[in-house]
Amino acid sequence: MYKLVYHPRVFKFLTKISKKEAKRIVEKIEILDKNPLSKELDVKKLATSKRSFRLRIGNFRVIFEVDFEKKIIYIHEVGFRGSIY
Repeated sequence: MYKLVYHPRVFKFLTKISKKEAKRIVEKIEILDKNPLSKELDVKKLATSKRSFRLRIGNFRVIFEVDFEKKIIYIHEVGFRGSIY
């Protein structure tokens, strides 16, 4: 199991969207702690870093980084598809 570490702006964004959407996003993020490269999730590697990835959840994107040695997932940002990159 991986430890999830959230940036404070993630919580700020989640409070601005509907509770239903926020719950769906959190549920998908929690699947990452079992396997950050899970085939059941739409995860793609970002070109910016060897450890940076994005998770697609409908119109939302989650940008995260994985420290495979320490087993930590850093959730950097959550946002709408058009404004996240």
